[in-house]
Amino acid sequence: MQIHALAQRFYADASWPYQLARYASIGGFVTCIDVGTFALFLRAGWPLLAVITASWAIALATHFSLNKYVNFRAHDRPAHEQAGTYAVIAGITWLTTTAIVKIAIAFGATPLVGKAIAIAFNVPIGFFGHRHLTFGRGITATARLLLKRR
Repeated sequence: MQIHALAQRFYADASWPYQLARYASIGGFVTCIDVGTFALFLRAGWPLLAVITASWAIALATHFSLNKYVNFRAHDRPAHEQAGTYAVIAGITWLTTTAIVKIAIAFGATPLVGKAIAIAFNVPIGFFGHRHLTFGRGITATARLLLKRR
């Protein structure tokens, strides 16, 4: 029942397609930064975990800023609170990226192919997480709302 109510509210909001389009555009730009630094650090001989983490961190800072100020224009909560929520969502995507890259390599793919697969996997997680949690109510407020509706 709660999932159905959330889905109805999501589709009733006419702004989401525009936010998704901007999110995808920002994501494309950030992907260039992410993959570019990933390839650069890989060629520099950095250890794989350092390559994944450093390129992700640079992309992360760019992605947060552009989505906060350009896409979601989220000024309801302080930036430090949004950054904390963003870090949780980003941590989840970092874990999935690391796992996917390592699994792809185990199956004979290059690290860059693994990175591309991870990006595709993480787009919906990131959009919904950031739209509803990071630049929305936040994790705690959303959890309270969901528990209250029980």
